[in-house]
Amino acid sequence: RIAEGQPRVGMPSTDTTASTSHFEILPAGLPPAGSRASVPASAKDDPRWARRAAEALASSSGADIARVQATLQELRKCQEAVSEQLGETREAVLWLQRLEVVEQQMILIPDYQVKARKLAHDMKNVEERLLKAKKRAEKLIGHELPSFPEDDE
Repeated sequence: RIAEGQPRVGMPSTDTTASTSHFEILPAGLPPAGSRASVPASAKDDPRWARRAAEALASSSGADIARVQATLQELRKCQEAVSEQLGETREAVLWLQRLEVVEQQMILIPDYQVKARKLAHDMKNVEERLLKAKKRAEKLIGHELPSFPEDDE
């Protein structure tokens, strides 16, 4: 909670009776390097404050910034490599899954062959039984029943 009469940080004072604003309490910045010149008491009185502060920051931590940028570049390269490897790994996994499905189907082929032979044998038995039944029916009714041509499909 802000005490009455105190300006908010980052906002100009709305109190017209207050003689200061947050701009007046900003640090005035740094004097030029090697200079013993006096610095204004308030940043609002020094138009070079931002430039001087940026120069001071860059000179004191410029090497750190360069190291961070180099580290970020290395991390981006590693990230790209890992991303590429993940894509290749994903493709390899999908290919192996498809291969496993084919392998499982290949294992079942002998069983299907046995079932197909049994079905062919059963169909031959059904055909023979139908022929016998047709001959009996023809004897009972006294004339020949029409025969249908067999499909070779």
